[in-house]
Amino acid sequence: MDLTRESFDQLLAWLHSDPEEAGARYVKIRSGLVKKFTSHHCSQPEKLADITIDRVAKKLSEIIDTFVGERERYFHRVAYYVLLESINKSADEVELTETMPLVAPDKDEDVESEFECLEKCMEGLPSQKQDLIRNYYRGDKGAKIRQRKELAVKFNVELPVLRVLALRIRQDLRGCIIDCLRVLDR
Repeated sequence: MDLTRESFDQLLAWLHSDPEEAGARYVKIRSGLVKKFTSHHCSQPEKLADITIDRVAKKLSEIIDTFVGERERYFHRVAYYVLLESINKSADEVELTETMPLVAPDKDEDVESEFECLEKCMEGLPSQKQDLIRNYYRGDKGAKIRQRKELAVKFNVELPVLRVLALRIRQDLRGCIIDCLRVLDR
Protein backbone atom coordinates (compact mmCIF):
# COMPACT_ATOMS: atom_id res chain seq x y z
CA MET A 1 0.00 0.00 0.00
CA ASP A 2 1.14 3.53 -0.76
CA LEU A 3 -0.82 5.16 2.06
CA THR A 4 0.92 7.55 4.38
CA ARG A 5 0.11 7.33 8.08
CA GLU A 6 -1.77 10.63 7.84
CA SER A 7 -3.94 9.55 4.89
CA PHE A 8 -4.63 6.18 6.54
CA ASP A 9 -5.74 7.94 9.75
CA GLN A 10 -7.96 10.24 7.69
CA LEU A 11 -9.47 7.20 5.95
CA LEU A 12 -10.20 5.51 9.27
CA ALA A 13 -11.75 8.70 10.65
CA TRP A 14 -13.96 8.89 7.55
CA LEU A 15 -15.12 5.31 8.09
CA HIS A 16 -16.18 5.97 11.71
CA SER A 17 -15.42 8.38 14.55
CA ASP A 18 -14.70 5.53 17.00
CA PRO A 19 -11.21 4.15 16.20
CA GLU A 20 -12.13 0.55 17.07
CA GLU A 21 -15.26 0.64 14.93
CA ALA A 22 -13.31 2.32 12.11
CA GLY A 23 -10.70 -0.46 12.26
CA ALA A 24 -13.39 -3.14 12.18
CA ARG A 25 -15.02 -1.48 9.16
CA TYR A 26 -11.66 -1.21 7.41
CA VAL A 27 -10.97 -4.92 7.93
CA LYS A 28 -14.48 -5.81 6.72
CA ILE A 29 -14.16 -3.63 3.62
CA ARG A 30 -10.69 -4.94 2.74
CA SER A 31 -11.70 -8.58 3.17
CA GLY A 32 -14.81 -7.93 1.06
CA LEU A 33 -12.66 -6.44 -1.68
CA VAL A 34 -10.26 -9.40 -1.58
CA LYS A 35 -13.23 -11.80 -1.87
CA LYS A 36 -14.65 -9.82 -4.78
CA PHE A 37 -11.36 -9.82 -6.68
CA THR A 38 -10.86 -13.52 -5.91
CA SER A 39 -14.33 -14.31 -7.28
CA HIS A 40 -13.27 -12.65 -10.54
CA HIS A 41 -10.22 -14.96 -10.70
CA CYS A 42 -7.71 -12.14 -10.26
CA SER A 43 -4.17 -13.37 -9.75
CA GLN A 44 -3.38 -10.79 -7.04
CA PRO A 45 -6.61 -9.98 -5.17
CA GLU A 46 -4.82 -8.51 -2.13
CA LYS A 47 -2.81 -6.14 -4.30
CA LEU A 48 -5.95 -4.99 -6.14
CA ALA A 49 -7.72 -4.45 -2.81
CA ASP A 50 -4.80 -2.29 -1.64
CA ILE A 51 -4.87 -0.30 -4.91
CA THR A 52 -8.59 0.30 -4.36
CA ILE A 53 -8.05 1.49 -0.80
CA ASP A 54 -5.20 3.77 -1.93
CA ARG A 55 -7.43 5.35 -4.58
CA VAL A 56 -10.23 5.99 -2.13
CA ALA A 57 -7.76 7.52 0.34
CA LYS A 58 -6.31 9.80 -2.36
CA LYS A 59 -9.79 10.92 -3.43
CA LEU A 60 -10.92 11.44 0.15
CA SER A 61 -9.79 15.05 0.44
CA GLU A 62 -12.07 15.95 -2.48
CA ILE A 63 -15.17 14.07 -1.31
CA ILE A 64 -14.96 14.09 2.47
CA ASP A 65 -17.21 17.13 2.96
CA THR A 66 -19.80 16.28 0.30
CA PHE A 67 -19.99 12.48 0.36
CA VAL A 68 -23.44 11.04 0.96
CA GLY A 69 -24.04 7.30 0.99
CA GLU A 70 -22.55 4.06 2.18
CA ARG A 71 -18.80 4.13 2.38
CA GLU A 72 -18.45 0.39 1.73
CA ARG A 73 -20.38 0.71 -1.54
CA TYR A 74 -18.05 3.51 -2.60
CA PHE A 75 -15.04 1.21 -2.12
CA HIS A 76 -16.72 -1.48 -4.20
CA ARG A 77 -17.50 1.02 -6.96
CA VAL A 78 -13.86 2.07 -7.11
CA ALA A 79 -12.90 -1.64 -7.06
CA TYR A 80 -15.04 -2.20 -10.16
CA TYR A 81 -12.88 0.25 -12.11
CA VAL A 82 -9.68 -1.22 -10.67
CA LEU A 83 -10.89 -4.63 -11.86
CA LEU A 84 -11.57 -3.34 -15.38
CA GLU A 85 -8.10 -1.79 -15.52
CA SER A 86 -6.59 -5.04 -14.29
CA ILE A 87 -8.38 -7.04 -16.97
CA ASN A 88 -7.27 -4.64 -19.70
CA LYS A 89 -3.71 -4.57 -18.40
CA SER A 90 -3.45 -8.37 -18.20
CA ALA A 91 -4.74 -8.66 -21.76
CA ASP A 92 -2.07 -6.20 -22.92
CA GLU A 93 0.76 -7.97 -21.08
CA VAL A 94 0.60 -11.31 -22.86
CA GLU A 95 4.01 -12.04 -24.35
CA LEU A 96 4.91 -14.59 -26.96
CA THR A 97 8.48 -15.85 -26.79
CA GLU A 98 10.57 -16.37 -29.86
CA THR A 99 11.16 -19.99 -28.89
CA MET A 100 7.43 -20.71 -28.82
CA PRO A 101 6.74 -23.20 -31.61
CA LEU A 102 4.13 -22.48 -34.21
CA VAL A 103 1.66 -25.31 -34.36
CA ALA A 104 -0.49 -25.84 -37.41
CA PRO A 105 -3.42 -28.24 -37.50
CA ASP A 106 -2.44 -31.68 -38.77
CA LYS A 107 -5.50 -32.04 -40.93
CA ASP A 108 -8.23 -29.91 -42.39
CA GLU A 109 -10.58 -32.09 -40.36
CA ASP A 110 -9.25 -30.51 -37.15
CA VAL A 111 -10.20 -27.06 -38.38
CA GLU A 112 -13.57 -28.31 -39.56
CA SER A 113 -14.22 -29.93 -36.16
CA GLU A 114 -13.31 -26.72 -34.38
CA PHE A 115 -15.55 -24.73 -36.70
CA GLU A 116 -18.44 -27.14 -36.14
CA CYS A 117 -17.98 -26.89 -32.38
CA LEU A 118 -17.83 -23.10 -32.61
CA GLU A 119 -21.09 -23.00 -34.54
CA LYS A 120 -22.72 -25.42 -32.09
CA CYS A 121 -21.56 -23.36 -29.12
CA MET A 122 -22.69 -20.11 -30.75
CA GLU A 123 -26.15 -21.61 -31.22
CA GLY A 124 -26.22 -22.38 -27.51
CA LEU A 125 -25.75 -18.71 -26.62
CA PRO A 126 -28.71 -16.39 -26.12
CA SER A 127 -29.37 -14.33 -29.26
CA GLN A 128 -28.24 -11.10 -27.55
CA LYS A 129 -24.81 -12.60 -26.77
CA GLN A 130 -24.55 -14.02 -30.30
CA ASP A 131 -25.26 -10.58 -31.71
CA LEU A 132 -22.72 -8.93 -29.42
CA ILE A 133 -19.83 -11.32 -30.12
CA ARG A 134 -20.42 -11.48 -33.88
CA ASN A 135 -20.55 -7.71 -34.23
CA TYR A 136 -17.73 -7.06 -31.76
CA TYR A 137 -15.17 -8.39 -34.26
CA ARG A 138 -16.77 -7.10 -37.44
CA GLY A 139 -14.80 -4.58 -39.52
CA ASP A 140 -11.20 -3.40 -39.70
CA LYS A 141 -9.45 -0.74 -37.63
CA GLY A 142 -11.59 2.42 -37.72
CA ALA A 143 -14.72 0.52 -38.74
CA LYS A 144 -14.24 -1.87 -35.82
CA ILE A 145 -13.90 1.04 -33.40
CA ARG A 146 -17.09 2.65 -34.71
CA GLN A 147 -18.86 -0.72 -34.58
CA ARG A 148 -17.89 -1.20 -30.94
CA LYS A 149 -19.08 2.29 -30.02
CA GLU A 150 -22.42 1.53 -31.70
CA LEU A 151 -22.62 -1.78 -29.85
CA ALA A 152 -21.99 -0.04 -26.53
CA VAL A 153 -24.86 2.35 -27.26
CA LYS A 154 -27.10 -0.52 -28.43
CA PHE A 155 -26.47 -2.52 -25.24
CA ASN A 156 -26.51 0.64 -23.09
CA VAL A 157 -23.05 0.05 -21.57
CA GLU A 158 -19.70 1.85 -21.52
CA LEU A 159 -16.89 0.61 -23.79
CA PRO A 160 -14.87 -0.99 -20.95
CA VAL A 161 -17.96 -2.91 -19.88
CA LEU A 162 -18.51 -4.01 -23.49
CA ARG A 163 -14.92 -5.35 -23.56
CA VAL A 164 -15.55 -7.33 -20.38
CA LEU A 165 -18.80 -8.73 -21.79
CA ALA A 166 -17.00 -9.83 -24.96
CA LEU A 167 -14.21 -11.38 -22.87
CA ARG A 168 -16.71 -13.39 -20.83
CA ILE A 169 -18.50 -14.61 -23.96
CA ARG A 170 -15.15 -15.65 -25.47
CA GLN A 171 -14.28 -17.53 -22.27
CA ASP A 172 -17.64 -19.32 -22.34
CA LEU A 173 -17.18 -20.19 -26.01
CA ARG A 174 -13.62 -21.44 -25.43
CA GLY A 175 -14.79 -23.78 -22.66
CA CYS A 176 -17.70 -25.02 -24.75
CA ILE A 177 -15.46 -25.67 -27.78
CA ILE A 178 -12.94 -27.59 -25.66
CA ASP A 179 -15.74 -29.75 -24.24
CA CYS A 180 -17.19 -30.28 -27.71
CA LEU A 181 -13.81 -31.33 -29.16
CA ARG A 182 -13.31 -33.80 -26.30
CA VAL A 183 -16.63 -35.42 -27.17
CA LEU A 184 -15.66 -35.61 -30.85
CA ASP A 185 -12.28 -37.18 -30.04
CA ARG A 186 -13.88 -40.10 -28.22
